Amino acid sequence: MEVRGVCSLCGRVAFLHTCRLCGALVCSDCYVPELGVCRICAGKLRRRKSKGAF
Repeated sequence: MEVRGVCSLCGRVAFLHTCRLCGALVCSDCYVPELGVCRICAGKLRRRKSKGAF
């Protein structure tokens, strides 16, 4: 099912994805499909990984 609405991050009207970490509804530009998360959560995950948390 595809949902169309306003992106929580950039405000663009588009088809939306749900971030698996924070639940934000975001557009394709603000979604990182490899991780299944929004760009904000992806940045947090990458910072944790670079610090050796994983």
